[in-house]
Amino acid sequence: MGSLRATQDTLTSSSCPPPTPTSPTASVSESNILPTSDTTLSGLSALEGLKFDVDDDNDGGVEMTQEGELYRMSQYGNGGGEAVGRRRRETVKAEVGVGAAAEEAVEQDSGLQLVHLLLACAESVAKSDYPAAHRHLYQLRQIVSPLGDSMQRVAACFVDALSARLSSSTPNPSPITPSTSSSPAPPFPPPPHELHKLYQIVYQACPYIKFAHFTANQAIFEAFEGESRVHVIDLDIFQGYQWPSFMQALAARPGGPPSLRITGVGAPIESVKETGRRLAELASSLRVPFEFHPVGVRLEDLRPHMLHRRVGEALAVNSVNRLHRVNGAQLGPLIGMIRDQAPNILTLVEQEASHNVPHFLGRFLEALHYYSALFDSLDATFPADSVERLRVEEGLFGPEITNIVAFEGAERVVRHEKLERWRKTLEGKGFQGVPLSANAVAHSKILLGVYSSTGYRLTEDNGCLLLGWQDRPVIAVSAWRC
Repeated sequence: MGSLRATQDTLTSSSCPPPTPTSPTASVSESNILPTSDTTLSGLSALEGLKFDVDDDNDGGVEMTQEGELYRMSQYGNGGGEAVGRRRRETVKAEVGVGAAAEEAVEQDSGLQLVHLLLACAESVAKSDYPAAHRHLYQLRQIVSPLGDSMQRVAACFVDALSARLSSSTPNPSPITPSTSSSPAPPFPPPPHELHKLYQIVYQACPYIKFAHFTANQAIFEAFEGESRVHVIDLDIFQGYQWPSFMQALAARPGGPPSLRITGVGAPIESVKETGRRLAELASSLRVPFEFHPVGVRLEDLRPHMLHRRVGEALAVNSVNRLHRVNGAQLGPLIGMIRDQAPNILTLVEQEASHNVPHFLGRFLEALHYYSALFDSLDATFPADSVERLRVEEGLFGPEITNIVAFEGAERVVRHEKLERWRKTLEGKGFQGVPLSANAVAHSKILLGVYSSTGYRLTEDNGCLLLGWQDRPVIAVSAWRC
């Protein structure tokens, strides 16, 4: 913990106050947490010190506050990043001596250097100072590595994202500007067959998706208590990972299982049908009466008649990491249509981040902070040389980051919003929150107990549950009814 204290002292000496929480949360589960990566910890600490005035003065711009400016003024801009970093590492080793303390100091220095350069590059992009942005990118490419520590890995993804944005903004860069060319921006979401493989890796290795599924399922199970005919509309059925445990719970219900119908929305239709076939086989083995109705359309094109609502059925609508990708103009009508189906419950899972702000610089900082914590959490389950980890970072999270950073308008489909924003949206459409039960909290704690790391943190916010890494919420689960 000595390195943590050193980092805190460094940040304090820069007169940078801790961040102001955006909304109060009551902790449900606390752990004594040891930092997984000192490099990432120092980088995250620097990010905590940065604040942005997101157009509070209504001038149409996003400005760094004075506290953030202290961190932006990096001494790495006057030469090659690699050479400067090497000189500083040599100086640290000379002063402290080769050993654990020296390695910690070097790691902290490296993490802060990456943060400084990334933010300097982003600010240059925001100001349309493209020559400066290219110079910063050139420096960054000398020191980042997709195979390094977690801070270097996330920095590599942001370097690719900034490169993609610059490529679209400056098709003919100046010949005196160092080359920062990169491969074309990866598609988001990835192709279905690749997404399936990446999803399996994340599902097995990390608790985030399992937590979301188990918590949502518990809320739906309780909403269906005493019902003999139940219907679940899954707004993004994908491979149907969420429903086997739910079927098992229904099969074990006293008095026997109800008749279950699942409407699965997704594309391509062949994949949705295959998911239904597998679920039907499972339901048969569990002796759960079952129907599956595939709907192969984009969520934005979903219409009431496609849902085949039946009188006498209890209805649950489930959305896991999907509503944020619906265009703002279409989101309101979609939520209104869901409300008109009079569901017993709506379960909503979304990543806890503000990646939909219109101004680039604020969005960049929020994304850097969020994904730095997420990448750091991967250290808890993956070794540094894991091929699967690299596939997930470059094939799933990397394209997400690129979409957030490099694109605008309709092309930017990753529009994560925080729980408080979703709360306002749903309440504005006539929904009211349903507090998640003590059973949901207990099951979440049991699930987290399976994982050896103590870095995961469970918190509660007005009846909703959030799972995060260290002090940063990553994913939020909430339940609603009208």
